[in-house]
Amino acid sequence: MPTAGVIAEFDPFHLGHAYLLTSIRQSLGPETAVVAVMSGCFTQRGGAACVEKFARAEMAVRCGADLVVELPTPWAMATAEKFADGGVSLLAQCGVKTLYFGSECGDTDALWATAEALLRADVHRAIRLEMDGGLPYAAARQAVLERETGLGALLAQPNNTLAVEYLKAIRRRGLAADAVTVRREDGGHHGSASASHIRALLAAGQEAKAFALMPPQAADILGREMKKGLAPVDPS
Repeated sequence: MPTAGVIAEFDPFHLGHAYLLTSIRQSLGPETAVVAVMSGCFTQRGGAACVEKFARAEMAVRCGADLVVELPTPWAMATAEKFADGGVSLLAQCGVKTLYFGSECGDTDALWATAEALLRADVHRAIRLEMDGGLPYAAARQAVLERETGLGALLAQPNNTLAVEYLKAIRRRGLAADAVTVRREDGGHHGSASASHIRALLAAGQEAKAFALMPPQAADILGREMKKGLAPVDPS
């Protein structure tokens, strides 16, 4: 059967995540198996997830994923490059041939062009020269990429940047893998359904508004964990 994969934190699982999984089956067929690589109890921002990993994995499975595989903490809490490399590696070991991910630009070709450029030795040297001149790494990379490809503005947005790292990981590892991006809008795949916004609503005690941005199955699991006193996790 066709198999596709996503890399995510599901912190918590929201309507945007559901939209991404639905897009996969609309594109590849309803029989497609979806594998999700998910961060464990700690996430890339450096803190604990708002709900423990088994509850978040259950959200994903009840909302369309067939298998959830944990991205170990040293990769889950690392830089975008290492986070992406760990996720792509795990998907490859699961036999996944097509990676789906969100991006602000929604342009797979532009993201590939950016990734290919950033893997070139001459581009690395040019970035180093810019840094020697006083620019921080992110600004140096963006400036060099703009000169080389005219696509430097892509790296001003976080999901584009992570998408480029996924593609770089595919190339570095020599994987025969396809990649498809789904455009994110207004901070999420589906309106304002971003995980950070949901976490902020939970922190403010606005559970009803938070639940409205989640599929009912995921909201039910979050509500169950909250009744147990296990969510949302207190970052302090």
